[in-house]
Amino acid sequence: MALVALALSCGDGEFGGPVTVDLAASRPPERLSEYRLLAWRDGRFVYNDRVVPYELATPLFSDYSLKDRAIYVPEGATIAYGEDDVLDFPVGTVIVKSFSYAPDLRTPNEGRRPIETRVLVRHADGWRTWPYLWDEAGRDATFTPAGAVLAIDFVDPSGEPRRASYLVPQRNQCTTCHERQVSPGSTETFVTPIGPWVRHLDRDFTIDGVTQNPLEQLAAEGLLTGLPAERGEPTFDFRRIEAGELASLSAEELDRAARDYLDVNCAHCHNPSGVQGQTSQLFLNRENTDRFRLGVCKRPGSAGSGTGGLTYDLVPGSPEESILLFRMETEEVGAMMPLLGRSLRHDEGVELIRAWIASMPAETCE
Repeated sequence: MALVALALSCGDGEFGGPVTVDLAASRPPERLSEYRLLAWRDGRFVYNDRVVPYELATPLFSDYSLKDRAIYVPEGATIAYGEDDVLDFPVGTVIVKSFSYAPDLRTPNEGRRPIETRVLVRHADGWRTWPYLWDEAGRDATFTPAGAVLAIDFVDPSGEPRRASYLVPQRNQCTTCHERQVSPGSTETFVTPIGPWVRHLDRDFTIDGVTQNPLEQLAAEGLLTGLPAERGEPTFDFRRIEAGELASLSAEELDRAARDYLDVNCAHCHNPSGVQGQTSQLFLNRENTDRFRLGVCKRPGSAGSGTGGLTYDLVPGSPEESILLFRMETEEVGAMMPLLGRSLRHDEGVELIRAWIASMPAETCE
C-alpha cells in the first residue's frame, strides 16, 4: 500500500487530520506539516497519535543543540524486537529528530526556537532521509535538500558564550553518517538509523513530566512486540557526566562511559562496516575488543593533515599524545572529528575521553 494514512483520535484537532506518509512519492512534502507528525507550540514540540517521543542515554553531540526525537509506527504494524537486541522497524515507520537552541542553555526552555527537523522514512527498499529547515517563527519547516550553514550565538551549559557554525546537512550528507556496507569491504551499502538502538533507549527518561522507559512505553502502546524482560547492558547514562560525576566514576564505569560515548559519537562511521572504518581500520564501536583496532599504538590510516603532528591514534596513559583526543578537541575544519555535525568542542565529552586515556596503564608506542 503506497499511502499510509491513519484515522487518529486527534485528527480533527491539533493536526487537522491523520498522519500521512506517501511512500510512492518521488519527492517528499515541501512542508513538514504535511506529514502531520509534529508541531511547535509554546516552546516545545507536540506529537500526533502513534508518534512516541524518546531520548538516548548517551546522545550524539551536535554543537550543544537541544534535540527532540520521536518514532511513528503505522497503524496495523509493529516494531519487532529481534536477536542481538535489534529493533526491526516496519515499512512506513518514520523517525524524526528535531534540533533547537535557546539563547542561554542554562535555562533551555526560555526563548527556545527550532532550527531543523530530520525525517527518516522506512520504505520497502530501505530508509530515506529528508532535511527540513524551520522558519524564524517556528510555524513550519521547509524541505531543504541543499542544506544550510547557520551562525548561532548562545551561552553553553557552563555559562560560556559560543558561536556555532551550525550545519543543516545536504540530503546526500545524511548518508555520510547513516550509510553502512552490507558486509565489511562490500561495495553494496544501505542506510540505517543511528540512535534508536535497544541499548541507547533502555533507560527511564522524563519527557513532559512523565517518566518512562521508551521501550516499555512502545510495548505498552502495542507498537513493539517481543520485548524481553532481560536485555543487554544499556548505554552509560551521560547525564551523570553532565552532572559533574566524572571524577567519582569507578574504573569500570569510566571505561563504559568512554566506550559508549565513542560508540554513539564516532562508531556510526568507525566500525567494520563503515566507510571511515574500512579506510582507517579504526573501530570505535562498543563490540570491538581488538585494542589495536581501537587505536592503541596504531598509526592512522587516513588522517591526512588531521594528526596534529602526533603519531598514534591512542597512546595509553598519554592523552596529549593521542590523535583521537586531538581530533575531538580541535575546532579546525578538516582536522576535527566528526567531520560533519559539529563546529564546536564538546567539553564534557573531551574531558571524559581525556580521563579515560589517562587512566590506562602507560605504554610506549615504538
